[in-house]
Amino acid sequence: MRHARTMEAKVKKEDLFSPQEHPARTEPPERPRRGPARDAGSPLRSPLGPYVLNRLPAGLAAVAQGRGTYEQLAAEQCRVLRAAGAEDGPLATDPSSARLVQLDLLFMLNGYLPAGATAFPRPLLAALAAQCDRYPSLDPHMSYELLIDVNCAEWEATGHIRVFSDGDLGRLERDFYLGHHLAEPAARGAFDRLGSLVREPDAVDPAAALEEALRGLDDFRSYMARYNRLPREAFQAFRRYHMSHPSGARGASGAFMPSVQLLELALLAPTALYERYLDQSLAYFPTWSRPVVREWRERSRAGDNVVQAVLDGRLKLDRRAAVALLGVIDMFVDFRMVHLGVTRKAIPEAFEPSARPTRRGILAQDGERDFLGGAGPGDGRGDELGTSGFSVHNVLTNAVHRLLTARRRVAETLAPVTG
Repeated sequence: MRHARTMEAKVKKEDLFSPQEHPARTEPPERPRRGPARDAGSPLRSPLGPYVLNRLPAGLAAVAQGRGTYEQLAAEQCRVLRAAGAEDGPLATDPSSARLVQLDLLFMLNGYLPAGATAFPRPLLAALAAQCDRYPSLDPHMSYELLIDVNCAEWEATGHIRVFSDGDLGRLERDFYLGHHLAEPAARGAFDRLGSLVREPDAVDPAAALEEALRGLDDFRSYMARYNRLPREAFQAFRRYHMSHPSGARGASGAFMPSVQLLELALLAPTALYERYLDQSLAYFPTWSRPVVREWRERSRAGDNVVQAVLDGRLKLDRRAAVALLGVIDMFVDFRMVHLGVTRKAIPEAFEPSARPTRRGILAQDGERDFLGGAGPGDGRGDELGTSGFSVHNVLTNAVHRLLTARRRVAETLAPVTG
């Protein structure tokens, strides 16, 4: 197999969840592939890379299909760990490789989540403990940052991506991760535009900034719409490896994509329940984003956000800017509604069978609803919880409620301009 760096890992939005391999390489592979790009012969910065990339998905498939057992999987992994030198100390030899090694260790560990903590191999737990002792800043559980940011950066650099699934299912799982990675810059760009309007209102053209934010949100929404192509059965097959850890740590989830939260904070002030959501979530956001979220949470709480500036008269908008602001809020709502639709298809147990969430129905609610402790429309057993450990129904409908409530106030204030 040729060196992985000769491959261009460029994926377009339209390629996501397509029935065939992405047209992403400058050279064709020398042999047929099963699942996402894997190549044991390529230089890898993690000694566990060849196993996680090439053998773990097939091993998990064998267990899921009754062709193997967790005991057999654990025995193989213990051999891999010994061969990699795990008994001699942390597997990462320098900080630059530590996160990738951690990702590999956690991919191995999360493979046992369907069986529960009693199935975790002790040598694997010991390897993780040694790694965290050496590099305390590492997430000790599978996080959004590791699963999406680190994993997809490796894809872009080498053509390698970690997945739990084999074959065609592995390609769909790969696209699930890549879609988050590719979409976030659009949300981050929209946040940057709104943030500049809040920080330097006199130095920014409000209409231009809001129209740029609108374009970014439109792009972001279109990425979310691609997830309608992901079969429910495929999502359920790999979702079980992302559920909350038995220790209580929340699972890796799109709920912890930071740019969406930054975008909302720059747009409108946090409500009491949204503050609670941020309290519960902040430790699970990527490391770089935590101080930024804290800063914008404080700013927005103090009224330093676009909506409050308009309501207070501190931000004057002409007709073009006013229309653009309402468009930004509407597009944000559209994204949330698309997300609701995708989630309802993927996790129907999170919704009452007759539920058809609409903007009018959500706005008519008497407020936001609790999203912790299994709260939601399910039967109380927690089936409605997402990989974040939150009620996915209530987290999403709460966001729509906040946006629609803000839109109504803004529209009333801007009526003389837009009328």
